[in-house]
Amino acid sequence: MLLRKLKTAALALASGAVLMAGTATADAQTLRMASLGQASPTTVFSIALSQAMKKDYGYSTQLATGSPATRQAVEAAMQQLDLFVTAVSINSYLKNGTRMYEKMDNAPELFSELRSIVNYPLGAYHGIAWADTGINSMADMKGKKVFVGPPSSAGRTVILQVIKGVTGYEPDKDFTPVNLDWASAEQAFQDRQVDVYFVPTPIPSAELQQLSALGEFRVLGIPDDKVDSEGVKAASSVPGREFDFLQPGTYSGQVNEKPVRMVSSIVGLGTNKWMDEEVAYNVTKAVFENHDALVQAAKWMSIITPENALNQMNAPLHVGAYKYYKEIGVDVPEDLIPPEAK
Repeated sequence: MLLRKLKTAALALASGAVLMAGTATADAQTLRMASLGQASPTTVFSIALSQAMKKDYGYSTQLATGSPATRQAVEAAMQQLDLFVTAVSINSYLKNGTRMYEKMDNAPELFSELRSIVNYPLGAYHGIAWADTGINSMADMKGKKVFVGPPSSAGRTVILQVIKGVTGYEPDKDFTPVNLDWASAEQAFQDRQVDVYFVPTPIPSAELQQLSALGEFRVLGIPDDKVDSEGVKAASSVPGREFDFLQPGTYSGQVNEKPVRMVSSIVGLGTNKWMDEEVAYNVTKAVFENHDALVQAAKWMSIITPENALNQMNAPLHVGAYKYYKEIGVDVPEDLIPPEAK
């Protein structure tokens, strides 16, 4: 469909043709970059930043989409990625060797190789169903095909916790979890091969506005009486998580008549300690000196400012990013100062 072709073209425009061996330096000018699904805010951000870096510094990017952020963190620590989607929750899991990393003995060591550049909101975990399916709440998902995030992704952990807390449902017992990547799941939902599609996206979301052109939909939220359930608490109490609300009438195709409560998450742009200091400095500078261009690409990126850039960050800054923040007067907490700068 046309929308898919436009996304593919945008990715091709933002991506370079060469994949460099080793971590990028100022001379190489090619950065290996990863984001989540094609419609994810992480991809919108990555494309806009890629264009800004190309304009300001001549850097090219090799942008890959669809890989879970849990995998990206490991790949960045192993010098297979230069720029990746970092998440507050994933940093915590990797640092402590818990959740999806509990069988990875070197997880804390891998975490020690990662560095941060900027944090920004990923958005809220929307559970979406077409209005004409009769699925009016999560309780109606029993026996349905539900996309709950890619296997082994942090998103799947959050979504399953929320579903469990709201309904008590278990995957493979009460509903069928669909195992796809983010991009494939979006297409499957549009083609009505998936009954409910969970996806993290900002409010307002360009993806949901595009869904309005295909038909009316309902967003499934967390009822008031389930906020203190064990599952919802588990999803919302992790660092980098909070509640957000979708108001009625936000989208032309949205049929919700009351505000919808959802768990939201903070992510960011990360790298590893081996990235060249000048490159990391320039990447950080490109984020903030192209603020207007980022906002033009998506209004939600107006929140990406130096004042908010370190919000809930829990991995040290790259020394190049640290240098930039110091230059513009940002007060960097002690725990975010890179070991290389101490």
